[in-house]
Amino acid sequence: MKKRPTEPSDKRDQDLDRFSTLLAELDQLRHKTGKKQRALRAWEIILQASSCSDFPVALDFAFEHGLVMPCEASAGQNISWLNPVDGSEMIWIPPGPFLVGTQNERVSCAGFSLARFPVTNMQFKQFLDETGYQPPSDHPMPELFLRHWSDGKVPKKLEQHPVVWVSYVDALHYCRWAGLTLPTEWLWEKAARGPDGRPFPWGEGRPATNARKLANVNSSGTCAVGSHARARTPYGCEDLIGNVSELCQTTEGDDSALMPPAVVSVKLDGLSMHVAVRGSCFLRSNPERMKSQHRRRLSVMRRNQWTGFRPACLLSCRPGI
Repeated sequence: MKKRPTEPSDKRDQDLDRFSTLLAELDQLRHKTGKKQRALRAWEIILQASSCSDFPVALDFAFEHGLVMPCEASAGQNISWLNPVDGSEMIWIPPGPFLVGTQNERVSCAGFSLARFPVTNMQFKQFLDETGYQPPSDHPMPELFLRHWSDGKVPKKLEQHPVVWVSYVDALHYCRWAGLTLPTEWLWEKAARGPDGRPFPWGEGRPATNARKLANVNSSGTCAVGSHARARTPYGCEDLIGNVSELCQTTEGDDSALMPPAVVSVKLDGLSMHVAVRGSCFLRSNPERMKSQHRRRLSVMRRNQWTGFRPACLLSCRPGI
């Protein structure tokens, strides 16, 4: 007997079955202890349900029963949520096509979330306090680790500044603790350029001579995250241009790297020698380097005063808890 082709109604039934399973998992979470672990799992289920037509039902159920904490949303801004481990506000970037690179190549990816701001000194201090993290013993130049801190303490007035003097290896360890990962440079670029492929997060216009009013560029140091809201992206992410350049997983033209796996282990051996760095930092004044397409490479062991990072949450990412 010839197998009957799958009808649209059959697919709808499959979607309903999948959604019912996910909703039942959310319901079971109400009786679980451990606030952080429960919230992480709840957000993972919600993200899995995002492709279902009844997605708003799952989101409303999670909010109503206190499984997750909603963020205040301004008109026109995208959906956002709070990561319960490190407190990062995560912005939902919907799936679909987008433009990358200087040649405006058209690619596509699944939906993902990206932190609204780079990781701050206080967030990194929380990570150290809760994990006791020490960089690998064979990491070169250990004296540069958090060089701007004093006796393991965050300097006053720098609590909400982006953390610097951390390497790609340090950033991966932070992301593993937070149940997140680092974005690939293409995902970072999608968040920066938006669905219309704009060259700058704020649009088409090149920054004028007073670019410092638009973003923290051509200045002497970092500033508190969120100080330049006019440079936010169409999705609502801020500080992608200015303040610090950001560590990303490199793609090197491999489409499979659009959605890298979750960070489950971090070892020095096996890492690529270089990593992608995106976004103009506070030192830059050249408008061409402020474009969202601009990229450079950096050693995975390099620590400096102008590089930080922001985490991402991927649909395929299962938090390591």
